[in-house]
Amino acid sequence: MRTVCQLLVLAVAVCGCSGTSKPYKTGAVSGRVTLDGKPLAGARVMFQPVHNPEAGLISGPEGYGETDADGNYSLTTVFRDPGATLGRNRVMISTKKQERPPNNPDGPIREIAPERVPSKYFTDKAPLYFDVPAEGTNAANFELKSK
Repeated sequence: MRTVCQLLVLAVAVCGCSGTSKPYKTGAVSGRVTLDGKPLAGARVMFQPVHNPEAGLISGPEGYGETDADGNYSLTTVFRDPGATLGRNRVMISTKKQERPPNNPDGPIREIAPERVPSKYFTDKAPLYFDVPAEGTNAANFELKSK
């Protein structure tokens, strides 16, 4: 019985009582990405929350955005919330884009944009971190170096 009660409490915490509350909080995030001092256009920026045991079982969704011609970006979570999960996030940046033929979803993947960013910036060990504040920020800027 105790296990059933614990599972029920966990389900309510995850889903929320009204069905509209979220078990995580986000803050608006935007900024600029440069590579060797020049704007990095067409880069995908990903914020991945770093698990915080004190914050509970769920830390929150990842945030994604793409840079424009001037290297500027804004993030949206995978659930379409503006911004990224509050707190510490690992940041990964990549320009490589791939796709499958539109009429053949099982067809071969082809590269449509090459990688211009050094591999250290788009692995799960990327050295970039950003702390998303509750009030959000428009200064999540990253100055990447090719060497």
